[in-house]
Amino acid sequence: MPNRMSALMATFAGLGFTVVGCAGAAPPKSPAVTEASARPEPRAAAPAPQAAPASAKAAEPVKEQSAAQDEKTADEPRDGLRKASRPPMDLLTGNNVVYVFNFTGSAKGEAAKAQCESQGDPGAVRECMAAERSKIAVESVRFVKDEHGQYWWVTYNRYRGNLLKWHKVQFLPGKADADTISLSLVGKDKGIAPMPRVPAALKVELPNDYSIVIRDPEHGDMMYDAKIGLMDAE
Repeated sequence: MPNRMSALMATFAGLGFTVVGCAGAAPPKSPAVTEASARPEPRAAAPAPQAAPASAKAAEPVKEQSAAQDEKTADEPRDGLRKASRPPMDLLTGNNVVYVFNFTGSAKGEAAKAQCESQGDPGAVRECMAAERSKIAVESVRFVKDEHGQYWWVTYNRYRGNLLKWHKVQFLPGKADADTISLSLVGKDKGIAPMPRVPAALKVELPNDYSIVIRDPEHGDMMYDAKIGLMDAE
């Protein structure tokens, strides 16, 4: 009997060790879980670039168009606003140029316009402007270099339907900068209506390639527009 009890106890002891051993061992990992944990997580998709606002897209062509218009405007001739591109003497004496008096662009013309427009009636305004214009004798001027290399300032006046050389005075080129030149007048006036006293100098302004301004002691600033080939070369 004791031997039987010993055998039973030995059997129970073996079973106890088996249960404890099973409980203490870590459960095997699932193959699916192992592969999932080893696989890198997928990257989040990069956000799609946002489209530029419609107002920004519309503004780009407008900006380019505005720049093109500004460049075009800068290239257009504008009397009195753009400097001459060549030295004054080259412009005054080159290309058989004649400078025709611009009454409305001169000081006398601006004063006459303010006076005449007060009459209201368009016909009366035109007659008034014509009457004021007729008070100024000069029609045009030239700056001529003759065959002997001498320079002449020549003014023209329309008298009884004929265009006559009113004044003709020799000059020497004086001090000049980008858009002005001083002409030293020498000798007597050889025109058909000679000045009793020839001034010592004549100042000419060249605001651009297409016009000049001469300060007249009687009429103030007088503007002239350049015309090419209007008269025969002297």
